[in-house]
Amino acid sequence: MIPLHLDDLVARGRLTGYTVEEDTAYLEARVPTLTYRMYAGGAAARLNLGAFSAAVADLGAVIRLSRVRGNAAYAGLIQRSSQVCLTAEFASERTLDEAVEVVRSRFVAAPSAAPGSWRYPDVRVAGAAPVDTCAVFAHRWAAGRAKAVALTLEPEPPAPRARTVQVRVLKNWVDFLQRRHETVSGELRALAFSPW
Repeated sequence: MIPLHLDDLVARGRLTGYTVEEDTAYLEARVPTLTYRMYAGGAAARLNLGAFSAAVADLGAVIRLSRVRGNAAYAGLIQRSSQVCLTAEFASERTLDEAVEVVRSRFVAAPSAAPGSWRYPDVRVAGAAPVDTCAVFAHRWAAGRAKAVALTLEPEPPAPRARTVQVRVLKNWVDFLQRRHETVSGELRALAFSPW
């Protein structure tokens, strides 16, 4: 029921989107933790996963992978995607700062970026406050075995019964969240997505 309600909020421009996640433990992290989402499937996505995994492993991160369904507003539609979330836990805030810089320099879509990089990488940081990141609010709801998570700039959840925590994101993700009303136009037609 919650995903349908969140779809409606996306359609009305109240949210840019939300994710349905297998593992939301990063929201309660007590150690410096970074999550990075990438599309699943396809050669570019595999290259991106390999490159990012190697980059954070080189920094000594403890890594785990989980599946995510992305649901984002795009040109009047809800675009659904199958994604992989890499969660990296670091021994120190200094190392987490280095990981955030790796994202900025190698994994934001640009001519020199790793294949499969996003223009607005969905990076969420908990357990620390790296330089040049901004605080946002993650709202989480039970959605069957998984959890639905929406990010907003406001501490009030967009739907009732959410558990809300503060996380940090890259500054360009804040710009993306601020433009939520501009991303939705026309009649909503939900796109199908493959189940896990």
